Amino acid sequence: MTQERAFDSLQPQLLEGEVLLVEEMARLCCVTTDWLHTRIEQEVIHAVHREGAYYLSSATVVRVQQVAQIEQTYDADPQLAALVADLVEEVQHLRRQLKR
Repeated sequence: MTQERAFDSLQPQLLEGEVLLVEEMARLCCVTTDWLHTRIEQEVIHAVHREGAYYLSSATVVRVQQVAQIEQTYDADPQLAALVADLVEEVQHLRRQLKR
């Protein structure tokens, strides 16, 4: 299975626009809350801080999973993993445009 297909299989079964707490996202993505808090503080993962808690959109599930997988597979720095995730997203977006 190619790396890109591995990422495609990570599509969440959540409603678009749903908002998750850090704890929920960590549980869903099989990462620790500390790992997730660190990536949020490093601005690798985007979250909204409100009323003393971080909230993440359900669309962020795929990015969290991608970053975690890239870091683990390639022993990559979080910033490098975020860059790779950005590039994978862009390639997928361009391929969708080509299909239209």
